[in-house]
Amino acid sequence: MAINTYSVNEANNVGLGQVGSAVLDDGESVASIGNKKVVAITMFEDCTFTTMTQSSADITGTGTSTHGNSLTSSDTIPQGVTIFGNWSAVTLATGLCICYLG
Repeated sequence: MAINTYSVNEANNVGLGQVGSAVLDDGESVASIGNKKVVAITMFEDCTFTTMTQSSADITGTGTSTHGNSLTSSDTIPQGVTIFGNWSAVTLATGLCICYLG
């Protein structure tokens, strides 16, 4: 995983959102920029997603997952929750969130 390539300072910067972010509203999307991925998503409102393209089946997203169930557009993630992972593309169906890049 790419996260193993970060120094301690770089890892702290990822955690503080200093690598970049994108605020998404109903129907908007973000895809990876270069080698960056979406590494965390904080919900400002209750959110549903049409796409969360995970980097592997070990990470929950809208594709096939080896750990538990995949997310569907009917799954609502409540306001105030932050989820962590590694997604190359995220499309928000409803709600308002911020996606952090890493």
